[in-house]
Amino acid sequence: MKHHLDAAALAALVRAKRAGRGLREIAEEIGEISPATLSRVENEKAPDMTTFLRLCDWLQVAPAQLLAAQNGTADTAPDRPQQIALLLRSDRQLDPATANALASLVEAAYAKLPRHDD
Repeated sequence: MKHHLDAAALAALVRAKRAGRGLREIAEEIGEISPATLSRVENEKAPDMTTFLRLCDWLQVAPAQLLAAQNGTADTAPDRPQQIALLLRSDRQLDPATANALASLVEAAYAKLPRHDD
């Protein structure tokens, strides 16, 4: 099964966490990523795998959350807590620390729920 990167979600997460700081500053913070590459990512261009993994690490997001199955099958789609966490982390009204805290809270709450097979 093939997967593709949700470049729009990645771009939204990067823009949200950058929160108005300069591209050069963020590129230095992440390490081994140029400001131009960061700009391309924010413009929804897919990065190479190394850059993608560095960005996921910086964003504190599992790479699988940004990958979707090409055929759209439900078994490979992110589950509800991952979807909520992704939305929180991409919300521009939340600062990154708050978004990460809320996302962790949601994921922890869902982890405590009994699993129901649909």
